[in-house]
Amino acid sequence: MGEIKGQLLGIILVLTIFALVGGVMVSAFNSSTSTISSRIAAEDNWDGK
Repeated sequence: MGEIKGQLLGIILVLTIFALVGGVMVSAFNSSTSTISSRIAAEDNWDGK
């Protein structure tokens, strides 16, 4: 019974770590997406003179 509890704890820890890493990556991609879109908008508004 102790081995099953240990394996379940390991699975829960791995899933938690993946969720945390995934959340960090999603927030980083959202931040970079907004930065890129604002730079593209600035380039579109540039006169080119």
